[in-house]
Amino acid sequence: MTLFRALLILLLAVQSTYSQPPTASSIYGPVSREDYLLGRFRVDQHPAFIKLSSTAIPTRGREQFLRKEAAEALGRLPGDLKREHPQAEFWVVSSTRNYYDQKGIWESKWNGGTLVEGKALNKSIQDPAKRAQKILEFSSMPGTSRHHWGTDFDMNVLTNVYYDSGNGKIVYDWFKKNASKYGFCQPYTAGRKKGYFEERWHWSYLPISRLLLADWKTLFDHHTEKLKGFEGFAASGHLAPTYVESINPDCQ
Repeated sequence: MTLFRALLILLLAVQSTYSQPPTASSIYGPVSREDYLLGRFRVDQHPAFIKLSSTAIPTRGREQFLRKEAAEALGRLPGDLKREHPQAEFWVVSSTRNYYDQKGIWESKWNGGTLVEGKALNKSIQDPAKRAQKILEFSSMPGTSRHHWGTDFDMNVLTNVYYDSGNGKIVYDWFKKNASKYGFCQPYTAGRKKGYFEERWHWSYLPISRLLLADWKTLFDHHTEKLKGFEGFAASGHLAPTYVESINPDCQ
C-alpha cells in the first residue's frame, strides 16, 4: 500500500467518524445510562455540557446549562430571529435541571410550599392521586423530566397566554415555522389527549432527545419502581410512562 493510499483511507475513516449522527451509547459520557436519564449527576461537571453564559445565547435567572450540541444549534436562532424581526426579544429562562432540582419543585407543590393556582395543594386536594394529577398538568415527577437530559429549554415566559400577542406571539410563531430547521421541536403541543398541558415555551433538541426518550422507555416503562424517592411517588409513579411519552409526534 502506498503512503498516499494509506493517508487517503485514514482521512476517509476520520470523516466517516465525525459525520455519524450521535448514538445513545456515545451520549452518556462518564455517567451511567440510568443516572443520566434520571438526572442524577452534576451537570456542571459533565464534559458534554456548556454554560450558556459562555455563549451568545441570551438568558435570564440562574446559570443555565445545555448539552454542547443543543447549545450550538440554539446559538444560531437568536440572530436569525432578529434578522426577520429586529424588535423581537428571545431568552432562555430554564434549561437543564437535575433530579434534585425537580424533586424540590415537585415536593414544594406537593406539600403546599409553592401555590398552584393560588392554592396550597396539601390543603385543597387531600386525595393523593388527584393531587399528583394536578401537579402533573405542568410539572414533572423527578426522574421523568426532559430537562434532565440537557436537550430541552424553556424560553421567555412560562405561561401560554404570553404567546397570544406582542413579543410572545412573534417569537412563538417564528419558532413554529423555523425551529425544526435547527433541530428543535415543541414536545407539549395542544391537541394531545394525554400527558402534560400545552407548553408553548418548551422546546427540545430532537437529534439527541429522541435517542434518550427511546432509552428511557427501555429502562423505565416496566420498571417505574426505579423512580421512587420523592413524596407522592406511590400515587403518581405508575403514571410516569404516560407523561414522558405523550408528546408531539414530531418529537418522537
